Amino acid sequence: MALVFEVASNFAMFRKGYTTTSMVSYPFIPPTAVAGVIAAIIGLDNGADKVSDSAAYWDKLNGTRVAVSIRSPLLWYSTAVNLIKFIDKNGDMREHIQPKHQFIKNPCYRIFVRGGGMYKELKARLSRNECVFTPYLGVAYAIAEVSYLGEFLEEDIGEYPAFINTVVPVIDGMVIDIAKSRAVFRESVPLAQDTDRNFLKSIPVLYSGQRGVGTICLTDKGNLELSRVGVDGVAWFETW
Repeated sequence: MALVFEVASNFAMFRKGYTTTSMVSYPFIPPTAVAGVIAAIIGLDNGADKVSDSAAYWDKLNGTRVAVSIRSPLLWYSTAVNLIKFIDKNGDMREHIQPKHQFIKNPCYRIFVRGGGMYKELKARLSRNECVFTPYLGVAYAIAEVSYLGEFLEEDIGEYPAFINTVVPVIDGMVIDIAKSRAVFRESVPLAQDTDRNFLKSIPVLYSGQRGVGTICLTDKGNLELSRVGVDGVAWFETW
């Protein structure tokens, strides 16, 4: 069984780790941000009231597996953001700067979740349309609207070529049909962190570059974990 829900907002920004004041975003919600959304819905405390960089909820997500589908055209925009009261590298207080930030416009993502100890609690919260903490898409001012689509049986994808509706992790042995997939882009995204927000692992992925909701055609899955969830062909990330 798999839970399916969507998150949407007017904008999103999932900052790439190598950027600082001028922020560059991943083109879609990465697995680490999905973990934060799940934790917010369930109400898993991150422990930041005691240690500012704590992410205690990661331990409670052990055994959970997720997948992400991009459900709206990928539209970018950049703007200057006011930042005030900061300390420069010389230790002097500065009053105001306007660095550029890159945002995703009108994003919508379909999230698939299976397994893990938090599955039943997540299902209960989603079915009651409840969120304990406020979910957001990368930055606190990009508040997410959560829509529960339901719980679905997983079915095997027995025939190939198979059209996959989600972001596809690049795994040994998988083969894609570029012509049938049309536009395909590659990105490397963070997969997991520890409870101190230390980076643990990233993974290369493929995603559709079509302006509408695109698919990626696989002629061989190799070691990739695939299933049919409702009407969607789903490629799963590794288990947390």
